[in-house]
Amino acid sequence: MKYGDIKGLDVQKGLALIANNKAIYVKLLKSFASNAFCDKLIEAINGGDAEQIRQAAHAFKGVAGNMHMDELFELSRAIEADVKSGAQVKAGDEKALAIVQANGVTMDSVNMLIENPGLLDGLA
Repeated sequence: MKYGDIKGLDVQKGLALIANNKAIYVKLLKSFASNAFCDKLIEAINGGDAEQIRQAAHAFKGVAGNMHMDELFELSRAIEADVKSGAQVKAGDEKALAIVQANGVTMDSVNMLIENPGLLDGLA
């Protein structure tokens, strides 16, 4: 398996940030999965409160950026920027749908690595 085979996150860059410590990386992936950042953002969007949407998008953006989940980072950044500019963000909006889809792809990879941490040893 190659780094590029894992969708939604750049494992190579993520590992580089923590000196290639695979145990810590898996721990970070577990933390990401358990915090359900996308669910919290969608809940905020469904609630319609702009400040809650902005806060949830900001938190998601920070974690996604640190974990090198580039598509999630860009989408959460865009949602946060929309809210800051006064635009209304609704559940059926293109960006809201896109972040749910991108999160699903990313979570598939995250769960695969959590359940099979030995895959990290075989990445090239």
